Amino acid sequence: MRVEDYMKKIRNKDKDPKENSYRNSIIKRTLLTTSIILILLIVCNLNKTAKDFINKYIFETNYNFSKINNLYKKYLLDFTKKPDKDKVSTVNGNAYLEYTSAKDYKNGVELEVSDNYNVKMLESGLIVFIGEKEGYGSSIVVQQSNGVDVTYGNINTNDIKVYDYIEKGTIIGVSNKKLYLEFTKDGEKLDYKTYIK
Repeated sequence: MRVEDYMKKIRNKDKDPKENSYRNSIIKRTLLTTSIILILLIVCNLNKTAKDFINKYIFETNYNFSKINNLYKKYLLDFTKKPDKDKVSTVNGNAYLEYTSAKDYKNGVELEVSDNYNVKMLESGLIVFIGEKEGYGSSIVVQQSNGVDVTYGNINTNDIKVYDYIEKGTIIGVSNKKLYLEFTKDGEKLDYKTYIK
């Protein structure tokens, strides 16, 4: 046996089939994504009608990126943030919301919660805003995969960032005594009674 053949045999023996499969999958998905982008660029350069169509429906339309992320994750690459095992918990029981009373507040609801209450995601979604909102204090806005935007007000958080995709039930912060929630879809306020139990 030649030395080259022997070395090739040793190299192939050490390779993990799962690693090769994963690498091949990433290469295929990257090539597919690149091909789609190049085809769109070529079509836009050659056809004014196609360019106008893409400008209207891609650049001028407001899309639910959480739904797009779900499609991308399903058919292409999955780069979503996996919840830490200690963050998906039953700290507040199995319910995603535990409160003693609810009353109307601004365009949403004010919930009375316990001190140092762990706030969990009501549905999976994309974090689109973290900061101060007038009347709500420190807030997080989540674009849920069902198309509803939820504002969580009076909440303190450290671990999450804007554009993180967070799974349902993951603890996103801590609220003291009062938690404000507001539900909107396509810019219109929704009745909170539909979404909290």
